[in-house]
Amino acid sequence: MKASRVLVNQPDSVGGIGDVYTDALKASLTLGTGSWGKNSLSHNLSTGDLLNIKTVAKRRNRPQWIRLPEKTYYEKNAISYLQDEYEPMKRALIVADPGMVQFGFVDTVYAQLALRDEKVETSLYGTIKPDPTLGQTIEIAKQMREFKPDTVIAIGGGSAIDASKIARLIYEVSLDRGAEFLDSYDAVSEFFLELQQKFIDIRKRIVKFKHQTATRLFCIPTTSGTGAEITPFAVITDDYTHVKYPLADYELVPQVAIVDPEFVMTVPKRTAAWSGLDALSHALESYVSVMASDFTRPWSLEAIKLIMENLEDAYNYDPKNPTLRGEKAKENMHYAAAIAGMAFGNAFLGINHSLAHKTGGEFGLPHGLAISIAMQHVIRYNGVTGNVKRSVYPRYEEYRAQQDYANIARYIGLEGKDDAELVEALCQRIDQLMRAVDVEPSLSANGVTKEAFDAAVDRLASLAYDDQCTPANPRQPYISELKQLLIDMF
Repeated sequence: MKASRVLVNQPDSVGGIGDVYTDALKASLTLGTGSWGKNSLSHNLSTGDLLNIKTVAKRRNRPQWIRLPEKTYYEKNAISYLQDEYEPMKRALIVADPGMVQFGFVDTVYAQLALRDEKVETSLYGTIKPDPTLGQTIEIAKQMREFKPDTVIAIGGGSAIDASKIARLIYEVSLDRGAEFLDSYDAVSEFFLELQQKFIDIRKRIVKFKHQTATRLFCIPTTSGTGAEITPFAVITDDYTHVKYPLADYELVPQVAIVDPEFVMTVPKRTAAWSGLDALSHALESYVSVMASDFTRPWSLEAIKLIMENLEDAYNYDPKNPTLRGEKAKENMHYAAAIAGMAFGNAFLGINHSLAHKTGGEFGLPHGLAISIAMQHVIRYNGVTGNVKRSVYPRYEEYRAQQDYANIARYIGLEGKDDAELVEALCQRIDQLMRAVDVEPSLSANGVTKEAFDAAVDRLASLAYDDQCTPANPRQPYISELKQLLIDMF
């Protein structure tokens, strides 16, 4: 006799003897339940369970979404939308770095606001430093406490925009916790530690960022790289350890992005190179991310193509001797950075950024340069097949990074007999582009000494492993592997 279940001395009602052991419940002497057993029951076995019905658990994931700023204005003279009465504002805090003030970019904002029918009161915080610290964002929040703006206008590169995102958040939290919250660095730092907690899916995190309703954030990028005007990210540096921490939450997405290429025509060549390669990394990493989707990949590919075709011409553009080709390249690079922001703002990044966050903070390297140094090493690390420890994410069912990189290579016109050759062709094309814009992709070539590197490498590998960008990388690294990548970067 075939038996689905053999019961030995089971005094219970689920397939047991019943009677006195189960308070007079009906006895059951069945040997199975539907489809020859293999069902797990949490109720008393009955005749209904003899039906040949198999219960199968099915995993369900919440439907995904794409989140972007409410409005994105682009093309030349897009700054004129600051005049728009449909963008309500009465009191505007302008956040900028000293260069934006010195070279008249802030005056351009003032001029547009002056054309509005109703006067806009303004206040300026014009001393943003590269790689802003938590302490500086507290200073901005204190100025907001005094001025009480309804609008924050951030104009500049990623530093000004990131600082504005965090300062605005801290200010609005202080409205709930009391003004004295901003007077205690320790209190803000403790709050900040909660926000930087690591997670794999921004959509399902436990720590919630405050929904900000007292102010609106307008972002005007003046470099073509960070995509910060589009994304839910901000990178802030610890005042004491100098480690960069990326924060991520859709509450950090600006309400309005103004992508006006007129603001990048005079960007220095070196900045154009570094920021352009940063944008390239955003597009590459978002395409191979475990969270990439059919919605984000087209943005990634278009950004990669625009950068490959325009970065060298944008780098060589001379504003004193302008050419139509150079201006168009600058314009395309500005759009590429924003499009890459749309992609990685919804698909996220990987260990190229994890490594760059730590080496940049440790050795004082500009972010785009740190990104460039790690880029090819990360592509070769990810672009393999075989027994790979892939990242655990429900929608990433099989390791596909090599195939993804190969698809990128094909899209930009590279050739190879198989995916492995295409991955190498992609790395060679990137190396060619870096040489064309005078970037030497190694730590030692950019002022990092062997002594300083050896003293920091173990700690940096551990920090990179804990970086928020690491979980979305297609290949989940061991700390020892990150250390080897750092050694290769040197």
